[in-house]
Amino acid sequence: MNLKNTLRFVFLCTGLTSLLASCAPVGVGKPKELSAAVRSINYSGKEVVLMVVDPTNKDNGGGGDVLNPYSSGGTICCFGIPAEWRPGLQVIVKYTVYPDTIWHEQLVDVPPYAQGIAGDLWLAMHEDGRAEAVVSNFGPTRPEWPGRVKGRPVQSEGYAAKLKSDRLHTQKAILEKMEKGLAADTGSRTKEELDRLKSAIENTKQKIRLLEEQQP
Repeated sequence: MNLKNTLRFVFLCTGLTSLLASCAPVGVGKPKELSAAVRSINYSGKEVVLMVVDPTNKDNGGGGDVLNPYSSGGTICCFGIPAEWRPGLQVIVKYTVYPDTIWHEQLVDVPPYAQGIAGDLWLAMHEDGRAEAVVSNFGPTRPEWPGRVKGRPVQSEGYAAKLKSDRLHTQKAILEKMEKGLAADTGSRTKEELDRLKSAIENTKQKIRLLEEQQP
C-alpha cells in the first residue's frame, strides 16, 4: 500500500469511528416527574365530585369524576407526580357534595407510594368527610393498597334500605300507571298490544315481589 492509500485508509477509519461514536446511545437519566392517571373512590353515602390540584403549581390538576355513594369512578388523565415519593408531598383535593354547588378544598399528605412504585393517583372521600389522596399501582382490594380503608366501598344499611325503598316506589308507580291504562282501555288496543301490556304488568309485579323479599 503506498503512502497516499495509507493516509486515505487512516482518514476513512477515523471518520467512521467518529460517526459511530456520534450515533452511540446517550444515557438517559430517570425522569423527575411522571404523568399519572387520576382515579376516584367514594366511601361515603353522599354523591361527590373529586378533583386534584398541585398546591405548588395550580396549572397541574386533574380528575372531575362524579361518584355515586359507595362507588368508584373511571380513569381520567392526567396529573403530574414526582417519579419518586418525597417527604412532605401534598396535594389539594377539591370536591363538591350533591346538591351543594360550592367547591371545598382539603390539603392532604400523600403517603409513600405503594411498594415504592409510582402508579395512579387515587382520590378518596370518606364517611367522616375527610378526603384522601394516595399513589398506588395496586387497587383497593390488594394487600399493597395504602389507603385508609381496605377494599371497595360497602353500602351502609341505611343507604341500602333507601335504595330498596326508592326502587319499590318506582316499580309500584309503573305498575299503577299500567293497570290504570288497562282498566281504561276502550277497545282501541289490538289483542297483541293488550297481551304485551298484561305481560308487562305481571313482570312488574314479579319485580316488586322480589324487591320486597330482598334484604337491604
